[in-house]
Amino acid sequence: MNGEQYLILINGQDKTDSVASFRFQNGMCEVIYANSPKSYRYHAEKVQLLKVQNRIDPSQFIIAVNGNPLSQVDVILDFGPFYRFLRTGKKALTYPKSQVELLKNCLTNQKQAGVFEYFKETAAAVSLVAEGGLNILSAQYERIKSVSDVTVLSCYLDSSKKPAVRALPEAVIYPFGLNQSQKTAVENALSSQVSIIQGPPGTGKTQTILNIISNAVRNGHTVAVVSNNNSATLNVAEKLEKKGLSFLTAFLGSRANKEHFLEAQTGQYPDMSAWVLEQEEKSQLDQEITVLSKELSEMLNAKNRIAAVEQELLQLTPEQHYFSEYYNTYAQAPKNEVKGLSSQKILSLWLECEQHARQESKLGLLQKISILFRFNRSALKVFLQTPELVIPYLQRQFYVVRRQELTEERAQLEKKLEQYAFDEKMAELTEKSLRLFQAELSERFDWRKPRRRFEIRDFRGKSREFNREYPVILSTTYSIKGTLNFEHIYDYLIVDEASQVDLATGVLALACARNIVIVGDLQQLPNVLDSKNFQDSEAVWSRYSLPEIYHFSAHSLLSSAIATWPEAPTVLLREHYRCHPKIINFCNQKFYGGKLIVMTEDHEEPDVLTMYRTAPGNHARGHLNQRQIDVIRQEVLPSLARQGYASIGIITPYRDQVAAIQTQLGKDLEVATVHKFQGREKDTIILTSVDNVITDFVDDPRMLNVAVSRAVKSLTVITSQDPQNDRTNYGDLARYIEYNNCAVIESSVYSVFDLLYQGYAEQRRAFLKKHGRVSEYDSENLLYAVIQDVLQKEEFSFVDCAVHVSLVNLVKDYSMLTEEETAYARNPLTHVDFLLFRRMDKSPLLAVEVDGVAFHAAGSTQADRDEKKNRIFELCGIPLLRLRTDESGEKERLERELRATISIGQ
Repeated sequence: MNGEQYLILINGQDKTDSVASFRFQNGMCEVIYANSPKSYRYHAEKVQLLKVQNRIDPSQFIIAVNGNPLSQVDVILDFGPFYRFLRTGKKALTYPKSQVELLKNCLTNQKQAGVFEYFKETAAAVSLVAEGGLNILSAQYERIKSVSDVTVLSCYLDSSKKPAVRALPEAVIYPFGLNQSQKTAVENALSSQVSIIQGPPGTGKTQTILNIISNAVRNGHTVAVVSNNNSATLNVAEKLEKKGLSFLTAFLGSRANKEHFLEAQTGQYPDMSAWVLEQEEKSQLDQEITVLSKELSEMLNAKNRIAAVEQELLQLTPEQHYFSEYYNTYAQAPKNEVKGLSSQKILSLWLECEQHARQESKLGLLQKISILFRFNRSALKVFLQTPELVIPYLQRQFYVVRRQELTEERAQLEKKLEQYAFDEKMAELTEKSLRLFQAELSERFDWRKPRRRFEIRDFRGKSREFNREYPVILSTTYSIKGTLNFEHIYDYLIVDEASQVDLATGVLALACARNIVIVGDLQQLPNVLDSKNFQDSEAVWSRYSLPEIYHFSAHSLLSSAIATWPEAPTVLLREHYRCHPKIINFCNQKFYGGKLIVMTEDHEEPDVLTMYRTAPGNHARGHLNQRQIDVIRQEVLPSLARQGYASIGIITPYRDQVAAIQTQLGKDLEVATVHKFQGREKDTIILTSVDNVITDFVDDPRMLNVAVSRAVKSLTVITSQDPQNDRTNYGDLARYIEYNNCAVIESSVYSVFDLLYQGYAEQRRAFLKKHGRVSEYDSENLLYAVIQDVLQKEEFSFVDCAVHVSLVNLVKDYSMLTEEETAYARNPLTHVDFLLFRRMDKSPLLAVEVDGVAFHAAGSTQADRDEKKNRIFELCGIPLLRLRTDESGEKERLERELRATISIGQ
């Protein structure tokens, strides 16, 4: 009979191809088989005859039977409750629909197929992985004929397709501990098909990955954890082993890893008898974890606030030091001191004094009552004194009172955490989460019986069974696709160090998972292409017309994912636990926009940051600098030896310098390039720049970020004294070190009193709004928005802005000014609208004034003042940009001026 028209099932078995004829009669069915003339009789209800309802093209789908892929199918016949798969030269297979998944092949979509072809061609061109002459990456692409619509790759190949959002599980466990950012990251991973975690150095990304794995596994899901190198995934494996959970993992990927895994099989589970809990105990644990998690969330906010307070105190210390220098040379205390006011009230009082001084009138009765009501009696007395005395005094009081407020707030928060027993409660959450997880695992695995042993062929042939037995697969990014069956799909793929994963490799990995968690840091080292691979990949790119998000040479997997899925939940792990605050705060200010919360503590240790500048001269020969090696031998190492650091690492950009240091200073010293040191740490790091004039290669901000953040307790930087280096990222590091060490910096101007003016700007905005005078300053408000927009650009990431800065807080050397100019500059009411400055050392870069057309008209009093201000800024060496309210193109002019200022090293 024709197996394409009818399906005949006898006793539930497909007999279509073996039945020659059949006949129903009197409740029976007579069947004659093709290989025998004998007839067989069956009760009619034992025989099913189904007519074909639909013919399906298998190229449109990926076929899975009981979770295992089925390939080489020519035709799919739909018989209602059953599918029949016809295969050339092989026996047809029939399965109930309940056992079959037909997953749409997204490569049948022309747009998605086009993007995939680009990556396939790129993989062939760049030869990223070659073993025995074989380009493994390209070979894997060649094998892919279909990509399931349920995979993350389908979503990636069509950027208009939004990642799925899922319901968060009722209970989330944290067997590896948590902080506020990590909690959000875990919840995002469990509730979204795509989630992104930006993990700066020392923020616990491995801990976050481990908590995601634990929750995925307890919810019955499989997880693949990959990175470009084995060290990151080994770290995950080691931490799981410490909790007794290594039996869940299989470290696969290369053939050697697979063979090692097979040899290491014991045929036994760990003894889980101590893990077993009654249902009632498990329910109780579940509830307790939920309550603890909620309580700790509030306490974690307190913990983070303590860290923020510590950070502000750390920044306050050098700024207060420099303000004291200014105050001691300029001002004398007024006769009557102000007492009992908060730092914010002091700033507000400063503003009121300025406004009163401008009006040049006496206080009326109502004004006095208002001041008494809003401040206090001592505040009223300051209005009887000159602003030259009062304003600097109030500024100094701000620092004194703010330090006191921060110290008291820290003490209160620490007491709150102590009363709650934060550390004990965190340990309790971790311990109970682990106990619940272990209890659930003891039910899931039949641990009292011998454990199944697998053979090499089972990786391909029994992928689903293997993955059920080992739900956590560890591999490299480029080999995960073929680690188990080529069509196997994991529930979760976690890509660690995704900034180092190239797009062609990453796309291949995306093909094997329903959900993805992408972990990395855009501020750390990306994957590096040599010039040939760059040219070859660009040649491929030029033949396609695709969105920039897919551009191989321009993106890592991390940066492409961020661009492709801008709405995907993204978390910056903010809490930093590794480096001394003074060390990581450079990275925080320079590379992370001040977003990190530094959880380490400053105990006023000496020599946390040290800078050596070798004398000017051509000390570098190629990629080797003997003078810097001499400094390490003669000065740095003896100093560090006296301080007794346990571990020392020397980082340099070039291999030649590494070899020279090892030869001259001994092989025992750990010396490596920045790339080799990524992912590692040492108590103290010596960073040697080598170049006389720092090149773009050495000055790469990501290399500097990695190098600095390897140092836990002490950082020593050795660089050349060439003035051209002042305009580099190393120049910023030098400025930061000198500023924070309160080194004597010879300059005609003071550093910007940033914390003082931040608070002042907030008070000023509130004052203007309250007094209905915002319109008078609309031009300032508009320009401030423009400035903030400009400073968002990466090239200006090290620049910040202070508003309405008094010249008296800026000018340090009056010897070059005339008597009239000095009087004008010393008047605390003389301001510049905006002052742009370097974040690293608060040094002024560019002053900006907004000039109203009528107010600043030629011949006016204000025009005369403008001339004075122009000359003062010129003599101080600070460029002044004036923008008129009747002009246009402010943003472009501001950018041009700022670039020019930076390029000449101002």
